[in-house]
Amino acid sequence: MQLPSAISTKCAGRAQIRTIDEALRLIDKELPAELRTLPRWTFARDLLLTAHRSNKKRDLTIAVRQFRQALSNEGWLADC
Repeated sequence: MQLPSAISTKCAGRAQIRTIDEALRLIDKELPAELRTLPRWTFARDLLLTAHRSNKKRDLTIAVRQFRQALSNEGWLADC
């Protein structure tokens, strides 16, 4: 499922996140283990999964907002 707009990041190896699958891959595979277990990331992951299952715009908007917030908290959001 496509995100409403691509999210530019400062993460090594991934300059832009365009889909829910890419966002989940970043959380599951690219985040260090100690970050992956922080509430901001587990919450973002749960919301992304919910949006993927429901396919509702409202759920996607909420998930993207939390994902962007988690990126911002790490200093990885390029367009903040």
